[in-house]
Amino acid sequence: MPRRDTLATAFAAFAAGWSVMALEMLDGRLMAPVFGQTIFQWGAIIGTALFFMSLGYWAGGRLGGSRHARGALPLLLALAASCAALTPWLGRPITAVAEAVLGPIAGAIGASGLLIGPPAFCLAAVSPLCVARLAERGGVAPAAGAISACQALGSIGGTFFAAFFAVPVMGLVAGYASAAALAALAAMATGLAPWHAAATLLPLLPGMLAEQQRTARFAAYAETPYNTIMVVEDASARYLILNSPMAVQSMQRRDGSPPGSYWELLAGTPALAEGRSALFLGVAGGTAVAAMQSAFPELRAEGVEIDAGVTAVARRDFGLAIPVRHGDARHALGEEGPAYDIIVSDLYATAQMPPHVATVEFFAAAARRLAPGGVLALNVFNTGDAGGIAGPLAATLRAVFPSVLAARSDSGNILLFATREGLTRDAALARLEAVPPSAASAARRLAARIADATPLMADATPLTDNRSDIEWRSARMLAAWRERFR
Repeated sequence: MPRRDTLATAFAAFAAGWSVMALEMLDGRLMAPVFGQTIFQWGAIIGTALFFMSLGYWAGGRLGGSRHARGALPLLLALAASCAALTPWLGRPITAVAEAVLGPIAGAIGASGLLIGPPAFCLAAVSPLCVARLAERGGVAPAAGAISACQALGSIGGTFFAAFFAVPVMGLVAGYASAAALAALAAMATGLAPWHAAATLLPLLPGMLAEQQRTARFAAYAETPYNTIMVVEDASARYLILNSPMAVQSMQRRDGSPPGSYWELLAGTPALAEGRSALFLGVAGGTAVAAMQSAFPELRAEGVEIDAGVTAVARRDFGLAIPVRHGDARHALGEEGPAYDIIVSDLYATAQMPPHVATVEFFAAAARRLAPGGVLALNVFNTGDAGGIAGPLAATLRAVFPSVLAARSDSGNILLFATREGLTRDAALARLEAVPPSAASAARRLAARIADATPLMADATPLTDNRSDIEWRSARMLAAWRERFR
């Protein structure tokens, strides 16, 4: 076998490994607005990819021993390139339909099968075909080892490239384009005519046009390692949306009036605490901060936000002015630092909850950072589903704190309040009456809603790092919530 053919074969194996792993990572981000960043979504993607790859390895092995092997290699790479090029165009509709028809769990598996299945099959079949080509020169065992090494190196490169560069820097469409282009180059290197290889990338054009039309609806749009950030404006307000367009993380009214929703209830929280220093876990655009400081101007606030991109948008478009540290909320609580009179955990956006910030261990870390007389407040997404997340979270708080209070907002969200001293409802009402005039409206609204959270906890089991079903519950709630808007 000529050296040039050997290098082309090795490059084909490398490109196959790169593209299949890059597509898995990209599909995860594309599916997130519908299915969330949950263990079920990633399990669906990885499981279906491996299923179709096993079929591809088998089919490639059968082809490798036939007279069609040499021609099949570039054809399979070209088909994979076409699938990758089609995904920016068809991926979002496929994902939405799969969830609507099959639900959150089966839908994730079905969408993954349609998105990653065909290219995973084609790219896996490349491996045994490359072994068959290389074995012509030096035997099957050395060829298998060399091709496996090239494919593994490609898989490493594709994973790192998609996670650390393609999604946060290039964006999804450009990421899919790069995976398609690499597969097309490998097809050309192994025998496909250049104009045929170029034709495999043509489906990128409608995908790019569709993405431009989609993002044009937003005043600002950005992809980061953590979020798809969208800013929407209308005649009355500006809104910050993260990942799912059906939920608003922050809003700012043009006339300066109160934001409403759970933010107005949350604004009364400082009345429950014996102090005015606050730590916000999950700042987003800062609506909760602004509402609370409007009611209590003396409030000294700082925040923890995992996504520096969100903070940049919040400072630019929503006037956020408090100090913000960037990192994981649980890690921030575990660090040495001051105690706070108020800790606000607003990390449960649209029921897509990071499990490690919803456990006994997390709330114990929060309790250690509370000053005497301090209060921990949680905003919890809620659809009224008996199998939802408010009950287990209340029970988890109760495993750490002597009592838990709850208040339901007009938007349906439930606020949970806990103190180390065991604040009762009567004591809370007394504190809500003794507020300055600036906080009277917020305190009055909260006083009308606050109640003992014990009824929420019926049959609920506290969540721990060792065992938590929060992602299952979150998926069910997300599906129930979407059903309301259909």
